[in-house]
Amino acid sequence: MLHQQSKSLWFILFFFVSISGLVADEYTTSFNINSVTTESNNFMDFSTDSIQEYRNLAIEFAKKSQAKESTEYIIKYISATSDMSFIDDHLFRAIENSTEYRELKEKYCLKISALGFFYFCVGLLGFFIFVILNLKNNRDKTGSFLISLFVLFHSVFILHTALYVMRLQYYLPHTLFVSTTFSFLYGPLLYFYFKRTIYNYKFKWLDLLHFLPSTVLLIYIFPYYLMSRLEKFNVVFNQESTLLPGSYMIIVVKILSLSIYGYILFRIYKENRINLNAKKFKKNYLWQRNTITLYAIYTVSYIIYALVLVKFIDVPVLYHLQRLVMASVVFYVAYIAYMQPEIFMGKIKLVEPANLFKYKKSGLTPLYSIELTDNLLKLLNEDKIYKENNLNLDVLSEKLKTTRHNTSQIINEQFEMNFSELMNKYRICEAVEILKNDEFNNLKIIQVAYEVGFNNKASFNKCFKKQLSQTPSQYLESLQQ
Repeated sequence: MLHQQSKSLWFILFFFVSISGLVADEYTTSFNINSVTTESNNFMDFSTDSIQEYRNLAIEFAKKSQAKESTEYIIKYISATSDMSFIDDHLFRAIENSTEYRELKEKYCLKISALGFFYFCVGLLGFFIFVILNLKNNRDKTGSFLISLFVLFHSVFILHTALYVMRLQYYLPHTLFVSTTFSFLYGPLLYFYFKRTIYNYKFKWLDLLHFLPSTVLLIYIFPYYLMSRLEKFNVVFNQESTLLPGSYMIIVVKILSLSIYGYILFRIYKENRINLNAKKFKKNYLWQRNTITLYAIYTVSYIIYALVLVKFIDVPVLYHLQRLVMASVVFYVAYIAYMQPEIFMGKIKLVEPANLFKYKKSGLTPLYSIELTDNLLKLLNEDKIYKENNLNLDVLSEKLKTTRHNTSQIINEQFEMNFSELMNKYRICEAVEILKNDEFNNLKIIQVAYEVGFNNKASFNKCFKKQLSQTPSQYLESLQQ
């Protein structure tokens, strides 16, 4: 199965190499980067006198209440100097209530908003998680580094979004296209993380081919990074949108990348679930499943975001859907890193998503959880407490010397079942052993039911059939054959 995946992957990589070439060609034919440099240099070719003239004309037209002409020269002056503070100059009070001047301020002036602040905080959180995951004494530092990079690139994109929401990109022009470079990295990073954590994969030089599309994209964008501050400012200031020329091709390639790698990740996850025994697999499969689910949701949200971006869907509010999903990824990894850091060391299993907030106020620490689990296993395996037919959650909690809440949490998290299901599982297993050892068929089924802790035959039969897919009588018949 793994060999078949490798052959498919080589075909996919060849496909991406070809697409990467098309991306480069598309960029070359659709846009000449020298045109941006030339255009921005035109502003810098103006003499100091010309720049001063723009400033004087903007002020003079403002004094005459000619808002349209004044704002035109304000834009020319800012383009030549990148001095955004000029918009808020007190000299424009005469036109401050005009439509043109208000639209100018609305478009370019700093805007602190709750959404922008939220994005900013999530971005910082992602950087913090990146550091924490790499500082922890993890068993697999390579795996932790890969998942931390996955979070980091999400965080860079979210921080970049915060700049645009708060219109800080005009004050920090060096951030131009800083997050675009990572567009094709999400799938490969998660792919190698899964291979590393599941198969303990050792990396090869040929694996670098997975990053070829990102390399092509970086080569195209790199000249932008070499621009001066004023040149970058004019690219941002004079653009109606933040899209790169050739961005449609980037969007198509990214959707293909997300979709193809998503399919491969699901195949790896599915194969791993089949091959490993249930007990071993459950320690990590929830984390893998949840990560793939978030990745799939992100892929769908990006497709919706792309349709909004190219104005195929005219629902502006959906523009932020992708960002909110990315924020969810950061929050989820942060939650796991804080509440269950053991998952990155492969020591304990993950809590079901339905139980993430069920025990929010619980004082049960990871160490105390392990201690209670060991005590519970001792009561079940050595003392066979499940045989007590008056056993309930309160009685079990007293024997564990803890609260009912803690006992319920331990059973739900560590055994992935409720109290009744756990007790009945042990009772049926005990009943099977009794029936096997009853060579002369001296025991009646009702006696066995009472012996293992059931109060009546009906409950025993129901649980027995649920667990073994046959009744106790049918099981006895199978033993005699």
